[in-house]
Amino acid sequence: MNLEKMDPSMLMAAAAAAGIDPNMGSGEEDRPLSIEEEYNLWKSNVPLMYDFVSETELVWPSLTMQWLPHGKGPMSRNTQQMILGTHTSGEEQNYLKIAAITLPDEVIQESDEQGSIKKEDSEEEEEEYVQSNIRIVQKFEHDEEVNRARYMPQDANIIATINGSGVISIFDRESEQNKAIRTLEYHKDNGYGLSFNPNWEGHLLSGSDDHTMALWDISKTEPIQTWETAHSDIVNDCKWNNFNKDVFGSVSEDSTLKIHDLRNDKKSTSLTIKSAYNTIAFSKHSQYLFAAAGTDSNIYLYDMRSMQEPLHAMDGHKDAVTNLEFFEHKDGIIMSSGADRRAIVWDITDIGKEQIVEDAEDATPEVVMMHAGHRSAINDMSINPNIPWLMATCEEENIVQVWKCSSKLPNVGGTPKLDEELLKKMIAE
Repeated sequence: MNLEKMDPSMLMAAAAAAGIDPNMGSGEEDRPLSIEEEYNLWKSNVPLMYDFVSETELVWPSLTMQWLPHGKGPMSRNTQQMILGTHTSGEEQNYLKIAAITLPDEVIQESDEQGSIKKEDSEEEEEEYVQSNIRIVQKFEHDEEVNRARYMPQDANIIATINGSGVISIFDRESEQNKAIRTLEYHKDNGYGLSFNPNWEGHLLSGSDDHTMALWDISKTEPIQTWETAHSDIVNDCKWNNFNKDVFGSVSEDSTLKIHDLRNDKKSTSLTIKSAYNTIAFSKHSQYLFAAAGTDSNIYLYDMRSMQEPLHAMDGHKDAVTNLEFFEHKDGIIMSSGADRRAIVWDITDIGKEQIVEDAEDATPEVVMMHAGHRSAINDMSINPNIPWLMATCEEENIVQVWKCSSKLPNVGGTPKLDEELLKKMIAE
């Protein structure tokens, strides 16, 4: 959350509740809050900004995470699952892991009317205590660290990973063996680019530090197509367009952003930028809209039809941005995270919206909220596809947080409904 956007009196009270001198940072002893002080201040304000927060400490840090779509069974909405990995630095066996978290009924019920689980539908007569920490429910042995792991949209039981040597492993959750069913080898170095095609089953895109990219049919061991000269430096990220099965984007340390078309590589569009982008993401509501961000900490919005200049730049992070994702449930919502220990939720429909002077000095109007609960850089993040506004973030220091934005925020819960009875009473008085 953005502490700077809070009412001053609220901030003073929160600081006092967290055991922090509310006058600290002014006068001769002017200094920024320490990381631990910021964390304590954030914790004291959780009830104001969230409907739900869970924090779990892992044995080893995870470099990757992704929520999984709906499971099976009548209570599947209460129990949500996610993909995690391990980075043991060679000290122990690495694993691809499936984690689960059981959410309270009220978190589900506040999400949407159609998917809510009513208490009277439960077979249990007495309300059960909900364990809200994540737990590991399945794991697979993995060669080296899991840099990135993504499920196949057409069958979420199929999961691909890429490791520190650029080797891609394919896992099947329904397989009886606890290891990869297939490995795909082409890259010669570390890899982070990994994206399943949402419109072409079984087709996977990968990118590596060796400057190359590859397109795979995961039922085969050799790539269908490779790109060896598209970039001249590390490929930081590559992702598919959500509407066109032949179009994908890539960003590299060579300070270029490229949009590729499988039907004709000559149609590929290249954009040279001042500082390298780390991440790229395509809208799930508009076929031409995409976003990219990187070392200069801004989020840039682009139209694929005219990429010479960005449509808009959003300023909010204080360090490099490493992850971007568009919201599926509502058009215009973007989530970002980065090395500044922050995850920010943006609403691009608020770009240019008028603000009062105090708010304008604190943040741009498109900032919905800033999640400030981490004490180290955020490795990865994910927006839950089943429950609107439920997010997850994992940081370098072994911590995974699951959180849901407060339904009291206008962008989340909408404009509060008018209490007609209260209004009549006020008029009568």
